[in-house]
Amino acid sequence: MKIAGAILALTVALTAAAPAHANNQASGKRPARFADVTPMETIARSRTDAADIAASVPGAGAVLLEALRYRGRNAKQLGLPTQLWCADFMNMILRKVGGKGTHSRAARSFLSFGKKLDSPRVGAIVIFRRGGPNNGHVGIVRGTDGAGNLIVISGNHGNKVQESRYPTSRVLGYMMPPQYVLDDIANAARAEARAEALGR
Repeated sequence: MKIAGAILALTVALTAAAPAHANNQASGKRPARFADVTPMETIARSRTDAADIAASVPGAGAVLLEALRYRGRNAKQLGLPTQLWCADFMNMILRKVGGKGTHSRAARSFLSFGKKLDSPRVGAIVIFRRGGPNNGHVGIVRGTDGAGNLIVISGNHGNKVQESRYPTSRVLGYMMPPQYVLDDIANAARAEARAEALGR
């Protein structure tokens, strides 16, 4: 008898609540708990989405995806110097995808590496000012957030490879690697694809 009463009470409660929920849907209004939710990013939300976006920029997809593989790792795990290693990480990524870097440990060495872009693009190399006139930080653009900040993958952010937000006010330049580097990356990708095809 108690169970039957509980079921009846639950049924009445659900029936009473249903019209309010239906009215919200019918009027196109969202429930109050969703009222202040706005999208944070206007760009990729996954590695696959990032790859699709990066594919529109020559050579950028390979560089970005290679960098994403190392998120959370520190310099020691990557075999890099443990101090000021963002440029070391960028050069390592370029080598891994079959290209050449600047062979310099200075982040600002990338300011003369290839073609300067007038705005950020997914997969582009971005150089930031940091501290003194010769200091800097370098990473790879993954996108922007809803506030216009850059989302960047870089080494030596909190002593790890991390995806972080940076204000555009700190940007010194956006660079696309030189064409010969992009050609080397494309050739390496083709060679890898051929090797995989032969291995199957």
